[in-house]
Formats: sequence, structure tokens, C-alpha cells
Amino acid sequence: MKLVVTTQEMLESLIDSSVSKAVNNIYSKKENEKERKKFYTIKEASKELSVSILTIRNYIDKGILDGKKFGKRVLITNESIEKSLQEVKSLRYKR
Repeated sequence: MKLVVTTQEMLESLIDSSVSKAVNNIYSKKENEKERKKFYTIKEASKELSVSILTIRNYIDKGILDGKKFGKRVLITNESIEKSLQEVKSLRYKR
């Protein structure tokens, strides 16, 4: 075990820099989450989930994904996609 002797100012600056770094990491993660899209088209959702467009349409018809119609376009919320992924994971482990 190594004993390090520092002054109060050095210790305060070390703690301050560590806390600043941690706070900046938290804020940057929150900003990245905000940058994610809130709504996906069927084509974008199919790329996000790595399935075909027809599969996305079937998921909407079955109620697995929540699709909202805006004119001719169908938009899917980010929360709906994340929720469907969590349900699929939980079904896999229930077997």
C-alpha cells in the first residue's frame, strides 16, 4: 500500500475534476438519447429491427408495434420499438 501526501488544494482539485468528468458523461448520454428519433417510418423501423417491411406491417396489425397514421404515412414511436424488443427478450426466456 502506497501512502500519498497531498495538500488540501490538490485534493479539492482532484475531486472537482473527477466530479466534473462524471457529470459531463451523464449529460452527454442524455443528449445522445435526445438525438435519437422520436418517430420512425416503416422502412426505418425495418432497418432498426433488421426485419422486412412486411414483418413491420404484420407487427402493427397484430398490435406488437404501435403505428400511428399521419395522412398516408405510418409512423412508429421509439418507445414502441423498445417495448417490443423487451417483450421479445422476455418471451425467449420464458420457454
